[in-house]
Amino acid sequence: MNSRESEPVRVIIVEDDADLREGLTDFLRLHFFAVTAVATGRDFTLAFATETFDIAIIDVNLPDVSGFEIVQRLTKTTNMGVIMLTARTSRGDKLRGYAEGANLYLTKPVDGDELAFAVKNLSRRIKAGATGLKELPRSAGNWSLDRVGHRLVSPQGMIIKLSGREATLLSTLVAANGTIVPRAELGLAVGYDSVSDTRSLDAVVQRLRVKAREAGTELPVHVIHGVGFQLSGNVIVS
Repeated sequence: MNSRESEPVRVIIVEDDADLREGLTDFLRLHFFAVTAVATGRDFTLAFATETFDIAIIDVNLPDVSGFEIVQRLTKTTNMGVIMLTARTSRGDKLRGYAEGANLYLTKPVDGDELAFAVKNLSRRIKAGATGLKELPRSAGNWSLDRVGHRLVSPQGMIIKLSGREATLLSTLVAANGTIVPRAELGLAVGYDSVSDTRSLDAVVQRLRVKAREAGTELPVHVIHGVGFQLSGNVIVS
């Protein structure tokens, strides 16, 4: 077992009910999870900017933001597991939770053992998926990266304009020749001064994905949960 596998599952709970938040935190810690608990969307954003988590447990009715909005943001920019835990039991709410990207939708009151097993099993599935991505098949055709002109050209000839940071990120991934680049290493390469800043890498990759999709293609960059980033395409750098 390597050191990464032996680390506890890192959980963040977003719940404004103080008693429930403390009870869930204590229970999950007794089951050897590393837990951070916050009461608002703002506090979640602050914690998310400075720490890395495997699983998020999110209430819907928060005082400053809808839990659905947090789930949507997480599923667009990360590979975190997401569990919604809420008193809202309608079919419409459940469907919306899953539509926004939640892996599980649990209703209150929740059995502590059920929640602990849910966190454990979801984390296992996510990590197994990340392991499976370590040898990704390379996409057909060659991409072209113009570092000076800040352009990425797809195998179909579609041009994607890049910012300087996006061009550097792609150059670093290309240099890794298909291996995974750790988050901290990639963050330093693109100019972030601290590990806490590397959460912004997810936003950079997400912007690149949007640009690629607008050009009618898919970006061959993959987020390897809890590890780093990996390029699966054949890229010629000029």
